[in-house]
Amino acid sequence: MLYTSGTQTSGNISGGVNLVFRTVALLFLVSLGVPLEVLPFPGGDSDETTGPEPALHLIFFEDYPYTVASEPEPGTFNVVDLPSAGFPQQFSSMFAPFRKLQRFALPEGVEIPRKVILLSIHTLSEQNLRDKRTSYRSPFTNFSFQLEATHWGEDSYQLTLEGKYQGFKFSDIPLEFSTDRAMLATIRKTSRQTLYAVITPVQAIPLFSDRAYLEASDIQPPRLVAGPQPRYPTGLSAQGTVILRGVITQRGRLDPDRFVLLECPHPLLGESALETIIEDWQFQPAIWEGIPVEALATIEVQFAPE
Repeated sequence: MLYTSGTQTSGNISGGVNLVFRTVALLFLVSLGVPLEVLPFPGGDSDETTGPEPALHLIFFEDYPYTVASEPEPGTFNVVDLPSAGFPQQFSSMFAPFRKLQRFALPEGVEIPRKVILLSIHTLSEQNLRDKRTSYRSPFTNFSFQLEATHWGEDSYQLTLEGKYQGFKFSDIPLEFSTDRAMLATIRKTSRQTLYAVITPVQAIPLFSDRAYLEASDIQPPRLVAGPQPRYPTGLSAQGTVILRGVITQRGRLDPDRFVLLECPHPLLGESALETIIEDWQFQPAIWEGIPVEALATIEVQFAPE
Protein backbone atom coordinates (compact mmCIF):
# COMPACT_ATOMS: atom_id res chain seq x y z
CA MET A 1 0.00 0.00 0.00
CA LEU A 2 1.24 3.51 -0.75
CA TYR A 3 0.86 6.47 1.56
CA THR A 4 1.18 10.02 0.32
CA SER A 5 3.42 12.32 2.27
CA GLY A 6 2.60 15.94 2.88
CA THR A 7 5.31 17.23 0.55
CA GLN A 8 4.05 18.77 -2.70
CA THR A 9 5.50 21.35 -5.08
CA SER A 10 4.39 22.66 -8.44
CA GLY A 11 5.75 24.61 -11.38
CA ASN A 12 5.26 25.36 -15.06
CA ILE A 13 7.10 24.67 -18.28
CA SER A 14 6.64 26.13 -21.75
CA GLY A 15 3.38 25.29 -23.47
CA GLY A 16 1.32 25.82 -20.33
CA VAL A 17 1.88 22.31 -18.95
CA ASN A 18 1.54 22.28 -15.18
CA LEU A 19 3.75 19.92 -13.22
CA VAL A 20 2.68 18.60 -9.82
CA PHE A 21 5.21 16.54 -7.87
CA ARG A 22 4.11 14.37 -4.97
CA THR A 23 6.48 12.20 -2.97
CA VAL A 24 5.06 8.84 -1.89
CA ALA A 25 6.42 5.94 0.07
CA LEU A 26 7.73 2.88 -1.79
CA LEU A 27 7.22 4.41 -5.26
CA PHE A 28 7.85 7.94 -6.45
CA LEU A 29 5.49 9.54 -8.96
CA VAL A 30 5.79 12.69 -11.03
CA SER A 31 2.56 13.83 -12.62
CA LEU A 32 2.01 16.20 -15.53
CA GLY A 33 -1.57 17.30 -14.93
CA VAL A 34 -3.95 15.38 -12.66
CA PRO A 35 -2.12 13.03 -10.28
CA LEU A 36 -2.99 9.34 -10.46
CA GLU A 37 -2.43 6.89 -7.62
CA VAL A 38 -1.37 3.26 -7.45
CA LEU A 39 -4.51 1.73 -6.00
CA PRO A 40 -5.14 -1.31 -3.79
CA PHE A 41 -8.42 -3.20 -3.69
CA PRO A 42 -11.07 -2.46 -1.03
CA GLY A 43 -12.31 -4.82 1.64
CA GLY A 44 -15.50 -6.08 -0.04
CA ASP A 45 -18.90 -4.75 -1.03
CA SER A 46 -19.29 -2.36 1.87
CA ASP A 47 -20.08 1.26 1.00
CA GLU A 48 -17.27 2.28 3.35
CA THR A 49 -13.77 1.48 2.19
CA THR A 50 -10.42 2.10 3.78
CA GLY A 51 -7.51 3.45 1.82
CA PRO A 52 -7.40 4.55 -1.82
CA GLU A 53 -9.78 3.27 -4.46
CA PRO A 54 -8.96 0.36 -6.77
CA ALA A 55 -8.52 0.71 -10.51
CA LEU A 56 -9.17 -1.40 -13.59
CA HIS A 57 -7.18 -1.08 -16.79
CA LEU A 58 -9.15 -1.65 -20.01
CA ILE A 59 -7.97 -2.19 -23.60
CA PHE A 60 -10.41 -2.62 -26.48
CA PHE A 61 -9.20 -3.36 -30.03
CA GLU A 62 -10.03 -5.28 -33.21
CA ASP A 63 -7.94 -7.33 -35.60
CA TYR A 64 -6.37 -5.89 -38.73
CA PRO A 65 -6.03 -7.03 -41.43
CA TYR A 66 -9.32 -8.87 -41.13
CA THR A 67 -9.08 -12.64 -40.93
CA VAL A 68 -11.44 -15.16 -42.49
CA ALA A 69 -12.97 -17.67 -40.08
CA SER A 70 -16.03 -19.87 -40.35
CA GLU A 71 -16.21 -20.57 -36.60
CA PRO A 72 -17.41 -19.35 -34.23
CA GLU A 73 -20.58 -17.74 -35.50
CA PRO A 74 -20.87 -13.93 -35.46
CA GLY A 75 -22.11 -12.64 -32.13
CA THR A 76 -20.47 -15.38 -30.05
CA PHE A 77 -17.74 -14.72 -27.50
CA ASN A 78 -15.09 -16.49 -25.46
CA VAL A 79 -13.55 -15.41 -22.15
CA VAL A 80 -10.19 -16.76 -20.96
CA ASP A 81 -7.53 -16.01 -18.34
CA LEU A 82 -4.33 -14.58 -19.73
CA PRO A 83 -1.20 -16.41 -18.57
CA SER A 84 0.46 -13.08 -17.82
CA ALA A 85 -0.97 -9.87 -16.38
CA GLY A 86 1.74 -8.02 -18.32
CA PHE A 87 -0.41 -7.83 -21.46
CA PRO A 88 -1.16 -4.07 -21.07
CA GLN A 89 2.56 -3.32 -20.97
CA GLN A 90 3.23 -5.48 -24.03
CA PHE A 91 0.33 -3.91 -25.90
CA SER A 92 1.42 -0.37 -25.03
CA SER A 93 4.89 -1.05 -26.45
CA MET A 94 3.32 -1.50 -29.89
CA PHE A 95 2.90 2.28 -30.03
CA ALA A 96 6.48 3.15 -29.11
CA PRO A 97 8.62 4.29 -32.06
CA PHE A 98 11.12 1.83 -33.52
CA ARG A 99 9.73 -1.04 -31.46
CA LYS A 100 8.96 -4.45 -32.91
CA LEU A 101 5.38 -5.68 -32.80
CA GLN A 102 4.74 -7.75 -29.71
CA ARG A 103 4.28 -11.50 -29.46
CA PHE A 104 1.69 -11.98 -26.75
CA ALA A 105 1.66 -14.92 -24.35
CA LEU A 106 -1.80 -16.45 -24.85
CA PRO A 107 -3.65 -19.62 -23.86
CA GLU A 108 -3.58 -22.51 -26.32
CA GLY A 109 -6.08 -22.03 -29.12
CA VAL A 110 -6.31 -18.24 -28.68
CA GLU A 111 -4.70 -15.97 -31.26
CA ILE A 112 -4.32 -12.22 -31.52
CA PRO A 113 -3.06 -10.69 -34.77
CA ARG A 114 0.24 -8.85 -34.54
CA LYS A 115 -1.35 -5.77 -36.06
CA VAL A 116 -4.51 -4.44 -34.46
CA ILE A 117 -6.78 -1.39 -34.50
CA LEU A 118 -6.97 0.31 -31.10
CA LEU A 119 -10.46 1.34 -30.00
CA SER A 120 -9.70 2.60 -26.50
CA ILE A 121 -7.29 2.35 -23.60
CA HIS A 122 -8.28 3.75 -20.23
CA THR A 123 -8.67 3.07 -16.50
CA LEU A 124 -11.63 2.97 -14.14
CA SER A 125 -11.66 3.51 -10.38
CA GLU A 126 -14.12 2.22 -7.82
CA GLN A 127 -15.79 5.63 -7.97
CA ASN A 128 -16.70 4.85 -11.59
CA LEU A 129 -18.36 1.61 -10.45
CA ARG A 130 -19.78 2.85 -7.15
CA ASP A 131 -23.28 2.85 -8.64
CA LYS A 132 -22.56 -0.68 -9.96
CA ARG A 133 -22.41 0.52 -13.56
CA THR A 134 -20.19 2.67 -15.76
CA SER A 135 -20.27 3.49 -19.45
CA TYR A 136 -18.02 5.05 -22.08
CA ARG A 137 -18.48 6.20 -25.66
CA SER A 138 -15.76 7.24 -28.11
CA PRO A 139 -16.79 10.06 -30.47
CA PHE A 140 -14.05 9.03 -32.91
CA THR A 141 -14.50 5.28 -33.34
CA ASN A 142 -18.27 4.89 -32.81
CA PHE A 143 -17.42 2.43 -30.04
CA SER A 144 -19.20 2.30 -26.68
CA PHE A 145 -19.30 -0.10 -23.76
CA GLN A 146 -20.93 -0.53 -20.37
CA LEU A 147 -19.55 -2.41 -17.37
CA GLU A 148 -21.77 -3.50 -14.50
CA ALA A 149 -20.18 -4.66 -11.25
CA THR A 150 -22.07 -7.50 -9.58
CA HIS A 151 -19.45 -8.06 -6.88
CA TRP A 152 -16.02 -6.90 -5.85
CA GLY A 153 -13.95 -7.98 -2.89
CA GLU A 154 -10.42 -7.99 -1.53
CA ASP A 155 -9.04 -10.20 -4.28
CA SER A 156 -11.68 -10.64 -6.99
CA TYR A 157 -14.13 -8.86 -9.29
CA GLN A 158 -17.30 -10.00 -11.02
CA LEU A 159 -18.48 -7.84 -13.93
CA THR A 160 -20.70 -8.04 -16.97
CA LEU A 161 -19.75 -6.32 -20.22
CA GLU A 162 -21.90 -5.04 -23.06
CA GLY A 163 -21.32 -2.59 -25.88
CA LYS A 164 -21.83 -1.42 -29.42
CA TYR A 165 -19.46 -0.89 -32.33
CA GLN A 166 -20.48 0.26 -35.81
CA GLY A 167 -23.99 -1.12 -35.37
CA PHE A 168 -22.80 -4.42 -33.86
CA LYS A 169 -24.04 -5.11 -30.32
CA PHE A 170 -22.68 -7.49 -27.70
CA SER A 171 -24.09 -8.08 -24.21
CA ASP A 172 -24.05 -10.20 -21.05
CA ILE A 173 -20.36 -11.14 -21.27
CA PRO A 174 -19.35 -12.34 -17.77
CA LEU A 175 -15.93 -11.39 -16.40
CA GLU A 176 -14.74 -12.89 -13.14
CA PHE A 177 -11.10 -12.49 -12.21
CA SER A 178 -8.69 -11.95 -9.36
CA THR A 179 -6.36 -9.08 -8.60
CA ASP A 180 -3.26 -10.86 -9.94
CA ARG A 181 -4.32 -11.66 -13.49
CA ALA A 182 -6.07 -10.33 -16.61
CA MET A 183 -9.09 -11.51 -18.59
CA LEU A 184 -9.37 -11.58 -22.39
CA ALA A 185 -12.77 -11.56 -24.09
CA THR A 186 -12.81 -12.33 -27.82
CA ILE A 187 -16.06 -11.26 -29.47
CA ARG A 188 -16.86 -12.40 -33.02
CA LYS A 189 -18.26 -9.35 -34.83
CA THR A 190 -18.54 -10.95 -38.27
CA SER A 191 -16.97 -13.96 -39.97
CA ARG A 192 -14.05 -11.65 -40.82
CA GLN A 193 -13.79 -9.38 -37.76
CA THR A 194 -13.12 -9.97 -34.07
CA LEU A 195 -13.26 -7.54 -31.17
CA TYR A 196 -10.98 -8.00 -28.17
CA ALA A 197 -11.39 -6.72 -24.61
CA VAL A 198 -8.63 -7.02 -22.01
CA ILE A 199 -9.45 -6.06 -18.42
CA THR A 200 -6.69 -6.03 -15.82
CA PRO A 201 -6.52 -4.79 -12.23
CA VAL A 202 -3.91 -2.04 -12.19
CA GLN A 203 -2.05 -3.88 -9.43
CA ALA A 204 -1.54 -6.88 -11.72
CA ILE A 205 0.51 -4.92 -14.26
CA PRO A 206 4.15 -5.83 -13.50
CA LEU A 207 5.36 -2.27 -14.04
CA PHE A 208 3.38 -1.19 -10.99
CA SER A 209 4.28 -4.05 -8.70
CA ASP A 210 7.79 -5.29 -9.48
CA ARG A 211 9.72 -2.31 -8.08
CA ALA A 212 9.87 -1.22 -4.45
CA TYR A 213 11.81 1.66 -2.99
CA LEU A 214 12.75 2.30 0.62
CA GLU A 215 10.61 4.84 2.44
CA ALA A 216 12.48 8.10 2.49
CA SER A 217 11.33 11.63 3.20
CA ASP A 218 14.40 13.16 1.55
CA ILE A 219 13.69 11.86 -1.96
CA GLN A 220 13.98 14.54 -4.62
CA PRO A 221 11.38 13.55 -7.27
CA PRO A 222 12.05 13.65 -11.02
CA ARG A 223 11.73 17.02 -12.70
CA LEU A 224 11.00 17.65 -16.37
CA VAL A 225 13.68 19.94 -17.80
CA ALA A 226 12.92 19.66 -21.54
CA GLY A 227 9.50 18.65 -22.84
CA PRO A 228 8.56 19.89 -26.33
CA GLN A 229 4.89 19.51 -27.25
CA PRO A 230 4.30 16.43 -29.46
CA ARG A 231 3.15 17.22 -32.99
CA TYR A 232 -0.53 16.93 -33.83
CA PRO A 233 -0.97 14.33 -36.62
CA THR A 234 -1.83 15.85 -39.99
CA GLY A 235 -5.40 15.31 -41.14
CA LEU A 236 -6.66 14.14 -37.74
CA SER A 237 -9.63 15.72 -35.96
CA ALA A 238 -9.48 13.74 -32.70
CA GLN A 239 -8.63 15.38 -29.40
CA GLY A 240 -8.08 14.25 -25.84
CA THR A 241 -5.39 13.33 -23.35
CA VAL A 242 -2.77 10.61 -23.65
CA ILE A 243 -1.84 9.36 -20.18
CA LEU A 244 1.01 6.95 -19.57
CA ARG A 245 2.89 5.64 -16.58
CA GLY A 246 6.46 4.48 -16.82
CA VAL A 247 9.93 4.35 -15.35
CA ILE A 248 12.19 7.41 -15.52
CA THR A 249 15.72 6.06 -15.63
CA GLN A 250 18.80 7.29 -13.80
CA ARG A 251 19.71 9.12 -17.03
CA GLY A 252 16.45 11.06 -16.92
CA ARG A 253 14.68 9.34 -19.84
CA LEU A 254 11.47 7.37 -20.12
CA ASP A 255 12.37 3.67 -20.38
CA PRO A 256 10.80 2.48 -23.70
CA ASP A 257 10.48 -1.05 -22.29
CA ARG A 258 8.73 -0.13 -19.04
CA PHE A 259 5.62 1.96 -19.54
CA VAL A 260 1.88 1.46 -19.84
CA LEU A 261 -0.68 3.57 -21.65
CA LEU A 262 -3.50 4.41 -19.25
CA GLU A 263 -5.50 6.60 -21.63
CA CYS A 264 -5.23 6.85 -25.41
CA PRO A 265 -8.12 8.47 -27.33
CA HIS A 266 -6.60 7.67 -30.73
CA PRO A 267 -3.61 5.47 -31.74
CA LEU A 268 -2.01 8.26 -33.79
CA LEU A 269 -2.06 10.52 -30.73
CA GLY A 270 -0.43 7.75 -28.71
CA GLU A 271 2.28 7.28 -31.33
CA SER A 272 3.02 11.00 -31.49
CA ALA A 273 3.15 11.40 -27.72
CA LEU A 274 5.45 8.41 -27.23
CA GLU A 275 7.77 9.36 -30.08
CA THR A 276 8.33 12.82 -28.58
CA ILE A 277 8.55 11.70 -24.95
CA ILE A 278 10.98 8.84 -25.62
CA GLU A 279 13.17 10.73 -28.09
CA ASP A 280 13.06 14.35 -26.87
CA TRP A 281 11.89 14.63 -23.26
CA GLN A 282 14.61 14.98 -20.64
CA PHE A 283 14.05 14.70 -16.89
CA GLN A 284 16.26 15.43 -13.97
CA PRO A 285 16.14 11.95 -12.37
CA ALA A 286 14.92 11.33 -8.85
CA ILE A 287 17.68 11.80 -6.27
CA TRP A 288 18.02 9.83 -3.06
CA GLU A 289 20.94 10.49 -0.72
CA GLY A 290 22.68 12.38 -3.53
CA ILE A 291 22.44 9.47 -6.00
CA PRO A 292 20.18 9.35 -9.11
CA VAL A 293 17.58 6.57 -8.79
CA GLU A 294 14.86 5.19 -11.04
CA ALA A 295 11.35 6.50 -10.39
CA LEU A 296 7.85 5.76 -11.59
CA ALA A 297 6.19 8.67 -13.42
CA THR A 298 2.69 9.51 -14.60
CA ILE A 299 2.71 11.75 -17.69
CA GLU A 300 -0.22 13.47 -19.40
CA VAL A 301 -0.16 15.07 -22.86
CA GLN A 302 -3.19 16.96 -24.12
CA PHE A 303 -4.01 17.14 -27.83
CA ALA A 304 -6.43 19.37 -29.74
CA PRO A 305 -6.69 20.12 -33.49
CA GLU A 306 -4.60 23.13 -34.46
